[in-house]
Amino acid sequence: MPFFILGVNEKASLDEIKFSYFRLLKKVEKNHDREKKKRIVKAFNVLVNKSTRKYYDYYLKYPNSFLNLVYLNMYIFYKLFKIICILLLIGLLLCVFQYIHNKYELKRVIQKSSKNKAFKKEVQNRISSQHPGFMNYDIKKKKKIEEQIEEEVVQEIVMINNQKTKKLLLADLIIVKLLFLPKQLWFYIIWNIKWVIKYNILNEDYDEHDKIYITRKYMNISMDKWNTLNPEEKKNYLKKELWMKAKQEEFLQEIKERDRLNKISSAKYKKQIRMKKKGLSFNYND
Repeated sequence: MPFFILGVNEKASLDEIKFSYFRLLKKVEKNHDREKKKRIVKAFNVLVNKSTRKYYDYYLKYPNSFLNLVYLNMYIFYKLFKIICILLLIGLLLCVFQYIHNKYELKRVIQKSSKNKAFKKEVQNRISSQHPGFMNYDIKKKKKIEEQIEEEVVQEIVMINNQKTKKLLLADLIIVKLLFLPKQLWFYIIWNIKWVIKYNILNEDYDEHDKIYITRKYMNISMDKWNTLNPEEKKNYLKKELWMKAKQEEFLQEIKERDRLNKISSAKYKKQIRMKKKGLSFNYND
């Protein structure tokens, strides 16, 4: 009972409650009684807050009333609402930061690409094909069109090179991803269960879609990049038949061998050999 814990009567004013609270707190701190301190703080928080004090006063007056349960639930919902609002605010701030960062990264990529002659040529070709009367436009419109075309070309380059920097979409926002996370997790679990049943238990043949998925996984190709490939390139990748275990092992061996050859031919490795011959230590990973 908050009034009893703080040693005040039920009609005590806010000043009396505060005075009693600080007096008791000093005593408790001297005795280092943490449990008692928690009870005092909890009682104080109930009585000092207008809404909780109101609910508590009502409870004392009508202890068997159904409204007590309503008030309690309202208070819980209020607390939850506050937490949700704070989380949403944090999410929105993160989204703003994400948007600004994405804009900056895109500008950086465009500036870097604009030094490339092929990039400039591609932009000019697209402008001339999409906007025949470009030369007659005013400066602002010209600049806007140029920026749009540059962004389009950069997006294609990013997609082909499988880079992370791309135009921020609504689905890419952190807050949207968090909202849809339970749904995505559910679909992921269901998808995995279906995969295990279909291919591990029933031993069915892989369908075309799953063959592409396995190929992309082993070749480290994103879906966006896969979509930019021409049919011949896709066909060449699928010829590897990476959905078969034997082919997977062969492919992994090829990668290991390729990495080994790259390592041998690298300047670092050659330096390591020279240092070893001289009897000096050299860490290849440095």
